[in-house]
Order: sequence, then C-alpha cells, then structure tokens
Amino acid sequence: MISRPLTRVVLSTEMAVAPGVAILAEGQVLVRSQGNTSAGVLPSTGTASDVFQGFSFAGTSAYPFPEQYTNHVESFTVPATGSVVLSLTPLAGQVAVYDVTLGEAVAGFTVTGNTVSGLTVGDTVNVTYKYAMTIVQATALYGNVQPGGYAGAYVGQIGVVTRGFILTDQFDASQNWLAAGATPSTQIVCGASGQLTLGTPGTTGIAFPGTVVRTPDQYYPFLGVEFSSNA
Repeated sequence: MISRPLTRVVLSTEMAVAPGVAILAEGQVLVRSQGNTSAGVLPSTGTASDVFQGFSFAGTSAYPFPEQYTNHVESFTVPATGSVVLSLTPLAGQVAVYDVTLGEAVAGFTVTGNTVSGLTVGDTVNVTYKYAMTIVQATALYGNVQPGGYAGAYVGQIGVVTRGFILTDQFDASQNWLAAGATPSTQIVCGASGQLTLGTPGTTGIAFPGTVVRTPDQYYPFLGVEFSSNA
C-alpha cells in the first residue's frame, strides 16, 4: 500500500508487466531483468539482475488490490517480566525492536506468537512488525477494493512512480530503518518480493537510488523514501 495523503509523485508512467507476473500491492519495488528488459516490469527479486524502475501505483479511486499484509508499530514500557504482548501476531522473521531509552536496536530478543521477550525491564521500546490482515481488518484500514478490480491487470500494465516521495508499507519490517545508510551493510537495497530492505548492495539486492526521509512509527507505520529512477 501507498499512503497517498503525504506521497508526492513527481514523475510517473505506465509500463508493461512481464508475462506471468502478478503485482500484489501498490508501493512494491518494480524492476526489469537484465538481458530481458523489454519483457516488462516485475517485483524486485533481491538479485543482481534487477534493474530498478520505480514503485507500483495504480492511482485508482479505491484501493486496487486486495492486499494481504501491512505493518504495525507499538510502543511499550517493558514490565518486570521482560516481555511485551503485541496486539497482533507478526509474521515470522518480520519483527524489529528499538530501545528508545538506550537509543539502539535490540538484538537477541525472541518472538513466540505475539509475545516478544528478552527486553530490558523499565526501558521504553518500539516494536515494528508485519502481519497478515483478515478481510475485516483490510476493509477497515483501506476500504473496499476497486469495483471490478484494477483495469490495468486486464491489459498487462501497471502505473509506475519513477520519481518522487513515496510512503509505502512494502518494506522489510525486521530492519532498523533509523540506521539506513549508516554502514556498508545497512544500505537501502531492493529486496525479494518487491520489498525495500537493508543490506550490502550486490549481495542482498541492487542499490536503491534514494534515501529514507521518514521511518515508521506508531502513528504512521509507513516508510518514506525520496528517490529518482533512470526509467
């Protein structure tokens, strides 16, 4: 999903979708494949063969796709148990904990169901995670899907934002986005399944041509990036 109220689209275009590819959400990272760029765009694969194009953007009056996942951020003061209970159950491997008191990401925590353990008692922590939505939750958050579905799917094309400021929920929720770009191993890269993530360019995906401008928080759980594609 793209949060449209604060998103600023500077340049956009329509692109053909590669045969057999399904675009599952607005805000996915779209690429072409080296050696077969004319075939069309697809969600980034997290490999060196990707050629960045932009972000999927249907621009319909209602949300174009029945999206399955989104992100949530919760803030806690850690009780004496050293554990906190989330309001929703996160996807495996899609949780990040930031200790606000210490000003650093937490390593070594464990997640069992919707309980996060191994935290420092008395500290304030922010927990960011991705979760699977029920139909009721998706409708409550996004409203009903565009009647008849996204028209571009019938002709094999998708709108692509190639330059601008995007607020997307298509990112790796296990990463500490406050550290984006701080070290060679925490650069913004185009990961698998059309998700932005952090890593070493060329190892975990191609370098993303932009910067993080806004990190997710409990009031607005979207990642804001400013970027420009050569597409």
